[in-house]
Amino acid sequence: MKIRSVLAVGVLAAVLLAFNSPASAQAADVLQVNSAYNDSSGDLGRLFVSVTSSQPVAEIRAELVDEETGALVARSTDFVLHSETPEKTVFRTSAPLILDALGDYLVHVEVTDVAGNHVRQERAGWILYRVVTFLEDVTVNPSTVDYDHRQVTVRGVLKGRWPGTGEVRPLVDFPVEVNNSFEPTPASTASDGSFSKTVTIYALSPEVEISYSYSLDRPYFEYIPQQFFPITIDPRQTRVTATVNRTRVAAGQSVRLSGRLSWLTASGWAPHANQVNDIYLTLCDDNGCYATYGPLNTDAKGQFAADVVPIQSGYFLVGYSPSDRFVASSSGRTKVVTVVAGAHR
Repeated sequence: MKIRSVLAVGVLAAVLLAFNSPASAQAADVLQVNSAYNDSSGDLGRLFVSVTSSQPVAEIRAELVDEETGALVARSTDFVLHSETPEKTVFRTSAPLILDALGDYLVHVEVTDVAGNHVRQERAGWILYRVVTFLEDVTVNPSTVDYDHRQVTVRGVLKGRWPGTGEVRPLVDFPVEVNNSFEPTPASTASDGSFSKTVTIYALSPEVEISYSYSLDRPYFEYIPQQFFPITIDPRQTRVTATVNRTRVAAGQSVRLSGRLSWLTASGWAPHANQVNDIYLTLCDDNGCYATYGPLNTDAKGQFAADVVPIQSGYFLVGYSPSDRFVASSSGRTKVVTVVAGAHR
């Protein structure tokens, strides 16, 4: 592999000024290399070196090595001050490194201070010279689904930004996961990096989830964490009606409550049949609610019934709370039932 070299532009003057005072002198000089790395949140082509030193740093030399072959890939001495704290000083290459090939390269670092102290740290760290992948122009259509229409089409473009040069290119024939928990087959990008996939929205996950995952056959392309695009569910409307067989009972006696659950289909209102454990009755008055009864089921005609002993006067609030987010909740109420002491007359 061709070796690239970046020559130093001179002594790190900014650092010399920062340290050039009697107060900075210490009884014993300290010089150590803490780490070498690149910053995944920025340009992956820049190398950072962290140093702890009691004297101003005069020179930094970094060598990038292919660990498998031991071959020298690049060297650099052109570092500038990046940040500084009492514990450490971080330097970075003044420009991104331009390497011949993507890869993860071992970094050896040598540091010399103005007093002539010198240290070499083998295996000081790594530079992950990789392509940063990202999505562009993602659309989800439609953005609202309902009980009868649950599919959406996802379109977008997958691109990569190369380290060093910053060049952006479309990524061709790359797999893009779209709702991979439910749709295991990924979309594949075309020659312009575009992809398209139609997926079904489930009530448990009313959103579109998109990602590009790291793969062994593409080791130097960074993965994209899952990105979520919310989907609005327009639930099918429901309606509950209920009646009691009498509105005046003696304490301890029951009333017969019966009702019907309907939902709005494409053909109009129809019975919502065979709903299990989704209907509850609550005894209430104008001051609050006091007791809950149920759950109840609907039969093949959407009907339900129960014999209930009211603990006091009030009306029954009948509530339907489905677990399916594609179906709306609803409620209704009966007439007031008056509970009197003694025998019913």
